[in-house]
Amino acid sequence: MSDKTQSIREKNSKDIERFFGEHKMLSNQYFTFSNVQDEDNIIIITNNVKSIKKNPVLIVGNNEVVYLKDWNILPVMNWEKGIDAWAVKLNRKYFKVYTFMEEFEDFYFKETETFDSLVEVAKEQQEKGNAFRVKSWTYRI
Repeated sequence: MSDKTQSIREKNSKDIERFFGEHKMLSNQYFTFSNVQDEDNIIIITNNVKSIKKNPVLIVGNNEVVYLKDWNILPVMNWEKGIDAWAVKLNRKYFKVYTFMEEFEDFYFKETETFDSLVEVAKEQQEKGNAFRVKSWTYRI
């Protein structure tokens, strides 16, 4: 293996560790990670992400969102399983729900998601143990 290839692998691994924390590389691009880092920090894989006035938001209800920073969100994929989604890093302390006057036309929820319900989603995702690769290191919706 050339020095350049090794250097790229090390950089990618450091970038992945910065966002996902402890992870296991399965190939040059695919890795697994722990969705539940502790009871206050989780990473979920979801498509419930939208851009509102150029700000990323996680939609948690029919008219409710949690605003995200661009460093809280990363596009990921798994071609084998047909997953093309967002990895969203959430913290209980900063999980603040904002309500809009109008409902979102392209989303429907029976109940508004809470941080605790998303912890359960993260635990379910962790049990599945899907491998992902980072689609792009820049946030774009």
